[in-house]
Amino acid sequence: MDSEEKEILEEKLVRLRQLSKNLDESFTIPGTNIKFGMDAILGLVPGGGDLVSGIFSLYMLRAAMKMKLPKRAILSILANIILDTTMGIIPVAGDIFDVFWKSNKRNMNIIEKYIAQSEE
Repeated sequence: MDSEEKEILEEKLVRLRQLSKNLDESFTIPGTNIKFGMDAILGLVPGGGDLVSGIFSLYMLRAAMKMKLPKRAILSILANIILDTTMGIIPVAGDIFDVFWKSNKRNMNIIEKYIAQSEE
C-alpha cells in the first residue's frame, strides 16, 4: 500500500471512529462512567428509532466491505448490527441493551483489528 492509499484509509478510519463515537459514546451519565450515544437516544423513539440507528450502522458495514475485510469480519459486523437492532426494538430492555452493547464500537474494533493485521 502506497502512502496515498494509507492516507485515504486513515481518513476513512477517522470518519468511522467518529460515527462509532457519535452512535455509542457521545454522552456520559452524570456521576458515572457510563457512556451512551445517538443509538440509545434513537432507540427511545417508538416505531422506528432502532431501525434508523441500524441504517447508520450499515454505513460501517458498507465501509468494511469496500475495505475488502474478510468474510468472517463482515459477518461479525453484520451479526452485531442485527443483534443491536433486534434487541433495541424491545421496549425499555432494548434501550438498556443499547447503552451497554455498543455494537458500533465493537464493529470499529473489528475493522481496526483486520486493518492492523493487513498492514503487518
